[in-house]
Amino acid sequence: MIETRITEMFGIEYPIIQGGLQGLGTSRLVSAVSEAGGLGLITAGSYANKKDMLKDIEKARSLTSKPFGMNAAIGIRRPMDEFIEGAIEAKVPVVFTSGNNPHQYVEQLKNNGIKIVHVVPSVRFAKKAESIGCDAVVVVGYECGGHPGQDDITTMMLTQRAVQELSIPVIAAGGISTGKAALAAFALGAQGIQMGTRFLTSKEVGLHPLVKEQILKLQETDTVLVKKSIRKTARVMKTENALALLALEESGAPLEEIMPFISGDSYQQLIYEGKLDKGVMALGQSIGLVNELKTVNEIFEEIITEYNEQLDFLYGARKSPLKTVF
Repeated sequence: MIETRITEMFGIEYPIIQGGLQGLGTSRLVSAVSEAGGLGLITAGSYANKKDMLKDIEKARSLTSKPFGMNAAIGIRRPMDEFIEGAIEAKVPVVFTSGNNPHQYVEQLKNNGIKIVHVVPSVRFAKKAESIGCDAVVVVGYECGGHPGQDDITTMMLTQRAVQELSIPVIAAGGISTGKAALAAFALGAQGIQMGTRFLTSKEVGLHPLVKEQILKLQETDTVLVKKSIRKTARVMKTENALALLALEESGAPLEEIMPFISGDSYQQLIYEGKLDKGVMALGQSIGLVNELKTVNEIFEEIITEYNEQLDFLYGARKSPLKTVF
C-alpha cells in the first residue's frame, strides 16, 4: 500500500488512476484497474447515451466491489449534462472532468457527495479549478497522450509548480508508465499519478489487437502533435494518417478538410476495427518504455515492485557517503 491524500480521498490502495480513454474506458478495463487497487474511470464519451453508461456501470460493479469513478470531457465532442446526471444517479464517488471549465457541475456534484477532479495543462488552469471548488487536479505535461495544452511544459516542471501554488492534492500525468516514474512524481510532491498510455497495452482494454500489436513496437519518438491549427493540440500515434493530417494543417487547410482525419467515425474504425490508415489515437511518449502486453494486475505488480526496489536503492544510497565522479 502507498498512502497519500489521494488514496485517503478515494478509498483506494494505490494512488494510481486510469486515464479517461475515449471509447476504451469501459467496464472490463475500469473494474480491472480498481480491483488491482487503483481507481478506474468509466469514460462518458464511450457511450451513446446515459442509459448505456449506467448499464456498463452496473456491469463494472458486478466485476469489482472497489471504488471507481467517471470521466467527462466537457465541450470537446458533445454535451455532458446527461452523463453528469448519470454519475449522480449511479452514485459514483468521484467525477474527473477535462476540457472546458466544469464550474456548471461543481455544486451539483458536491451536493450529491461526489468529489470532483479537473484535468489541466497549466498552473493557471489548476488554480482556477481550485478556486471553483474542485477537490484535486490532474496536471498533464507535454509528454502526455492527448491534450498537453499550448505551453509545452513538461510533467517534471508542471508538477512542481502546481504543488507550490495549490493547497488541494495534485495528481501528475504525462510520461508516467513505470514504478520509477511514479516515485519521481511523488518526490516532486504529487499525491497520485494518472496513466492512460500504459493501459492501452493491457489485456483488458478493448483496443483492436492489430493496434495493440503496432503500439508495442513503438518508441518515444513515434508520436506527433496534431490539431495545433484548431488550438486543440493533441499528441497521437505517428501513423501515415496522422502525418497526412499534420501536413494538411501546416499547409493552412480549413477545418472541413481536416475533419475526416479527426472525426469520431474514423477514430472508431481505428480503435475497434484496427484500421491503422484511419483516425488518430492519443498516445504518450511513455510508450517507448512498454514492449509487452500484460494484464492490468501484472502492470500494477510491475509498477509497485519497481517503485519499492528503487525506493530501497535510494534509501540505501542515503546511508552511504555521496560520491561524485567527473
